Amino acid sequence: MNNLSSVLIMAKEEYVDDLKKAIAKIPFCTVELCEKEKIIVVIESEKLEDELNSYKMLEQLPNIVSINMVFSYQDLDEDMQKAIDSGAIETIEKNEKAENIKYYGSIFNKI
Repeated sequence: MNNLSSVLIMAKEEYVDDLKKAIAKIPFCTVELCEKEKIIVVIESEKLEDELNSYKMLEQLPNIVSINMVFSYQDLDEDMQKAIDSGAIETIEKNEKAENIKYYGSIFNKI
C-alpha cells in the first residue's frame, strides 16, 4: 500500500458496536483498536484519492462525537517522478512565481 493513515473516532459508548460494523463496510478501512468511546481506524490504499474518499465516508457516519486523522503517510516517489518527468520541478527551481504554477492533479477542486 502506498498510503497509510490512522483515524481517531470518538463516539458515545452505546454507538460503538454499530459504528464498528459500519466502518467495516467502508473500503480500505479496518478497526484496529476500540476502547470505550475511542475507535482507531486504519486506512490503507494504493491511491491518495481512495484514502480521502474513505475518510470522507467515515466523516459521514452517524453518532460520531469527533473524528481526527492522527497519522498519514503517502509514498510520493511515483508522484515525484511524474513531476520530474513533466518538467514541473525544473520550472519551480527557476524561481517561478507561485501564481503562475497551475495544478491539474486528480484531486484538483475535489476537496
